[in-house]
Amino acid sequence: MRRVLISAGEASGDLYAARLVESWRRVDADLSIEGVGGRRLREAGVPLIADSSRWGAIGIIEAVKVGPRVVGGYRATKRALATGAPGLFVPIDFGYTHVRLARFAKERGWKVFYFVPPGSWRKHKQGSDLASVTDAIATPFSWSAEILTQMGANARWFGHPLKELVVGSGVDLAAPRSTIAILPGSRGHEVQRVLPVLKAATESRPEPVEAALASSVSAEAVSRLWPVGLRLTPNDTYGVLGRACAALICSGTATLEAALCRTPCVVVYRGSKSMEIEYRIRKPKFDFISLPNILLGRAVLPELIQWDATPERIRGELDRLLDEGAARQAQLAAFEELDALLGPADALSQAARWALEFVS
Repeated sequence: MRRVLISAGEASGDLYAARLVESWRRVDADLSIEGVGGRRLREAGVPLIADSSRWGAIGIIEAVKVGPRVVGGYRATKRALATGAPGLFVPIDFGYTHVRLARFAKERGWKVFYFVPPGSWRKHKQGSDLASVTDAIATPFSWSAEILTQMGANARWFGHPLKELVVGSGVDLAAPRSTIAILPGSRGHEVQRVLPVLKAATESRPEPVEAALASSVSAEAVSRLWPVGLRLTPNDTYGVLGRACAALICSGTATLEAALCRTPCVVVYRGSKSMEIEYRIRKPKFDFISLPNILLGRAVLPELIQWDATPERIRGELDRLLDEGAARQAQLAAFEELDALLGPADALSQAARWALEFVS
């Protein structure tokens, strides 16, 4: 029995991990697979070494809060890597923890296949130690593969995995749309601070409001914050986006999913007072926080951050997108650019086949 250990640290990684496992099992049933992940990986029939569904955090303060859970999972994964015969280790994103685990795995004879390396969206640099701690890297952006290859890594670009997921979901992008989609984030602290302001921003709208919930977010938690007037739809993000005239999104991977579903959106992010203080002290330099804006290098999506994210500002941007005018058409045109930039629609399948070449 050949061995695979797959590790995902965030909700998007959990989804990727589950789909990779499904692809492997269709072509090779003789695999012993264990993992670090959340509900989707568990539902794919993978025994979990550690549950990472509550590992996500933005900023130092929030990271400290989840630190004990992450450290516990990290230690459990190291024990698994140190026990028994080595096989294939597949880390997904979540660089701070996974790069260390990849190095540990390599030292103990494991092959390391990194799927979606950290910071792959950066066009001018990639992780300096990725080449030395991996045997292969499947990255979602063409420039990432080029830079990593120049650094000595065995890197390939097959396209962005989200594109295969959206196409494979069967969502009808030409179907009539009548709702407003809410995607409040995949981390608990995001949902708690973003959802109330989204509720206030949509109270006067006549359209039905539907929320797509990440696998790491409970419906009960959302219902406490928005008890009436919100339709909750777990496990159908692309369906929710495909039914929506426009969306309000808490940044993250969901902004790219909206673009692929051709759903114009407003990006909203609110953090705690401690996060704001941390930001003012550290003064990080960035032009944009949403992936479509970062990838295209211009303000395609309106981004309302912290105190700019008032119900009035959000409502105003939403009204512009619901009107069949220039703001909506500009986003839809930009989404076509992104579609071409993200490449073929079979990246997950191709990466899954390549990974099996490293299973000894």
